[in-house]
Amino acid sequence: MAIIGAGIAGAAAAHRLREAGRPVVVLDKGRGPGGRMATRRGPDSLRFDHGAQYFTARDPRFKARVEDWTTRGVAAPWGGAERFVGVTGMTAPVRDLLDGIDLRCGRAVGRLVRDGRSWRLQEADGAALCEDAAFSAVLLTCPAPQALALLAGAGEDLPGVAEVRYAPCWTLMLAHDGPPLADAPVREDRDPDATIAWIARNDSKPGRDGGGTLVAHAAPAWSRAHLEDAAEDVAERLVAALRERMPVGAIRHRAAHRWRYAAVERAVGEPCLFAPETGLGFAGDGCLGPRVEFAFLSGLALAGRALGEAAR
Repeated sequence: MAIIGAGIAGAAAAHRLREAGRPVVVLDKGRGPGGRMATRRGPDSLRFDHGAQYFTARDPRFKARVEDWTTRGVAAPWGGAERFVGVTGMTAPVRDLLDGIDLRCGRAVGRLVRDGRSWRLQEADGAALCEDAAFSAVLLTCPAPQALALLAGAGEDLPGVAEVRYAPCWTLMLAHDGPPLADAPVREDRDPDATIAWIARNDSKPGRDGGGTLVAHAAPAWSRAHLEDAAEDVAERLVAALRERMPVGAIRHRAAHRWRYAAVERAVGEPCLFAPETGLGFAGDGCLGPRVEFAFLSGLALAGRALGEAAR
């Protein structure tokens, strides 16, 4: 089987399939796994969790996984008993799930091509990916618009994928010599008209080095209004907005990253989508909602459907 997308949903699905003894290949267009559980390297060994900031664990299946991660040092609590982060970056849990699995990053799948009862993968220009392999199932765990484009190109449909909606987010990664947030490791602003919705002391997370590092997420409305702005202009605007909220010292590093599909605003409302007659499926936070835990559970559900298990 092939999985397109190496975020937490794709990793959970791949891990479950491998446990069942099924061969699986995971492809992702990014330079490494993690998806929106992302960690960006900066100069002087700086690291920023510039995507998902933490995860919670409420479902028994995910709680068991998180307990295992914390026991082995893959994850740790942060800023409260219900918040967990990867150690030493948010990508750590995804990498752990993908350990020993055939992972191929930097591979952008552009087309799904029918080959009898199987599927072959191609780049957008028609060049073959996984040249010697035909897959009985292709599980799409990338954002819904990307999955929808692949389905449409193959002349297929999974009802529900087109209904998923996301809010974008511009993220500021900043290293500065000013004082840290004085009151808490995070500050949150739920005002829809705010410029910045979330500020986190990245250096307060377990296993992080480099003092004075923080991550700020712009609010959805502001991000939409500036979605196509240049990253450097966005960074400058967000630093100015940050100065209104806290003291900012001499800046050692700053960068902005655009998440076009950051947080799900409208989900499918089902654990996953799967068409056994074609072997095509879809999973991710677009199915159950904008939480790491939901994406993990969606990936598990899709793997189960691909294995022929009854829906849970």
